[in-house]
Amino acid sequence: MPEQTLDEMFAEFEAQAAPTFRPRGLAAAQRRVRDRRRRRRGLLAGITALLVGGPAGALAVAGRDAAPVPPTPPAPTVTAGPSLTERKVAAAGAVGGLRRLRFVDARHGWALFDTCDRPDQVTEGCRRTLARTTDGGVTWQGRELPPAKSGSQLYVSDERTAIVMSGDGYVTTSDGGATVTSSPMSAPSPVAQRAWATASGYRLDCPSPNGSCDGFRIARIGGGKVGQPPLTVGSGDDAGSVQLLEGGDGRIWVAVVEAERATAAVSADETASWQRLPAVEGADRLLISPDGTEVWLVETEAPKPVWKLVGDRWERQSGLPDDTYEVAAAGGGQLVVTGTYGGAGVWRGGRYDDLPELRDALAVETGFTNPATVEVARDGTITFIQGNTWILGSLKTRTWTRLS
Repeated sequence: MPEQTLDEMFAEFEAQAAPTFRPRGLAAAQRRVRDRRRRRRGLLAGITALLVGGPAGALAVAGRDAAPVPPTPPAPTVTAGPSLTERKVAAAGAVGGLRRLRFVDARHGWALFDTCDRPDQVTEGCRRTLARTTDGGVTWQGRELPPAKSGSQLYVSDERTAIVMSGDGYVTTSDGGATVTSSPMSAPSPVAQRAWATASGYRLDCPSPNGSCDGFRIARIGGGKVGQPPLTVGSGDDAGSVQLLEGGDGRIWVAVVEAERATAAVSADETASWQRLPAVEGADRLLISPDGTEVWLVETEAPKPVWKLVGDRWERQSGLPDDTYEVAAAGGGQLVVTGTYGGAGVWRGGRYDDLPELRDALAVETGFTNPATVEVARDGTITFIQGNTWILGSLKTRTWTRLS
């Protein structure tokens, strides 16, 4: 509607209303004029007060829209960069120093404290404490184990199952450390056998009763029929050349390395059937990503080539750095690498990128040969291991915690 002044509005009202009133003489007309003027001044004062003192929305007059109010911009997102923090592993009542640390995912891990500092140390009394964390190493709950005559090794199967092995035999728990059970080296319990088994309980077994192995077989903890791969799985003198792996997708993999030639086979139906893959000259290790979807072959000797499984064939990729010491599959097309002379990095699509935030933390002192090894947990958590120091973290966030 077009704008009108207040005087125009009252003039129009008088013109329309005049015929409806009868004249009452001059005096009456003058009184009416004076009354109208008073009412007009009162009305104008009221409207002025409304316009001045009313809410902002009352300033909008017919025929005009209110000016848009610009939205408040969101606060900027701050992304944390790579970082390394320190954390001490401490469990109430723990005896000895921290000797072993193993994580099954970012939150669940196990630690072994031992008064003997070497697995091959022979003594009459190694005191040990097994501890467990469920919050990424912030807190630990421990219990003392029976003493041993030598240093111990720690193996873990999941967040509730851990195996401690020494020259005396095995001490195991399958309830998060609430109880422990011992078994001799000559007759390991089913829980103890999980130290070298896959997630589903598959392991390499020597069926010869006298201990001499003409060839390994794949067995499963608890027994049952297990289909054997179409490969010669090696002899007792050649155990290091046989690899048995299980991916997060449940597929079982076997690789045999012989005469600088690697041959692998895979089963997707719990060993009921196997697919043999082409042999690869010059490869010596099989790598599986945590989710099982990526499969690699690598050569740890120069020129350190890489092969990726595409369909049912191996495709050669660009090689790893010349100083590669250890390598593991991290998922997302990535291989995580440690260096012979220190440091660590990530290989992806033939390109290697250093992790500068770990350069000093994984340094190798001149004259010492203690480069870091690396493990990848089921959820992709990376653990670098160097002496009695463990660095835990993620390639996605590049945030790391050094535990000691």
